[in-house]
Amino acid sequence: MFKRKDGTFMMKRESVQSIDIGCEITSDVIGWYGDVMNRNEAKKGKFTRWFFDTSLAGDCQLDIDSGNPVLSPDDYYNKVDLDITNKEWAKNLSFTECNLWFFPYCNNKHYIMICVNIKAERFEVLDSLRHKDFEKTYKSMAERVVQYAINYMKTQFADKTVRWERFSWFKLEKVTQPDQISCGMYVIRWMRHWEGKYNSALTKDWKRIDLINEERECLMLDIILDEENLERERIMKEATKYCNMKNKKKELKGRK
Repeated sequence: MFKRKDGTFMMKRESVQSIDIGCEITSDVIGWYGDVMNRNEAKKGKFTRWFFDTSLAGDCQLDIDSGNPVLSPDDYYNKVDLDITNKEWAKNLSFTECNLWFFPYCNNKHYIMICVNIKAERFEVLDSLRHKDFEKTYKSMAERVVQYAINYMKTQFADKTVRWERFSWFKLEKVTQPDQISCGMYVIRWMRHWEGKYNSALTKDWKRIDLINEERECLMLDIILDEENLERERIMKEATKYCNMKNKKKELKGRK
């Protein structure tokens, strides 16, 4: 359903169908949206926010047998470098002005967002279920994600003073999803609107499931019509052909 022009990312039909009402969206969808947001940042000529793939946070998990992270720090940095420099539109753009780094993470089928806010000197945990057992469920994982990110940023911001020891933890308190399956949609909303503080786009009507469902439909169309999608023309031709066939059947039925 989606194939990027540079050939670095593909999305199968199952992932697009996961956006449908009553479904839980997949990491592929969140990864695609992060790519869209990064492209939008690039169009501005500088990065003030950068969005990482869900796999980067996942790779910070501990191996069950050894107890060590799945991905070594060196491999992690290489993967981040590839994620950034492999994009044609990201070349020659500076990341030193980037104040917000977004790391979407899935734990036990629930998505949260870990955001490193350099300007506010905070590690922000955006969780639409507001888990009371954060310390037990997410804290150690979030700390590993943050530590990997810090180590990498030190290589990127060698000429920028960042006082990491002053950073505090911040948890979202004003938003709660109305069901058990929309956490991925909330992660996408944070990617779209979160700039380190609350605003009307983040708090207004967040519990209205009908509006969330409307966003799902728009998201599905956005994927298909994305300017980077090599499959766009084929899908549109198939859709037109299907509509024409349906209209023809209606016309024949009406004549009878």
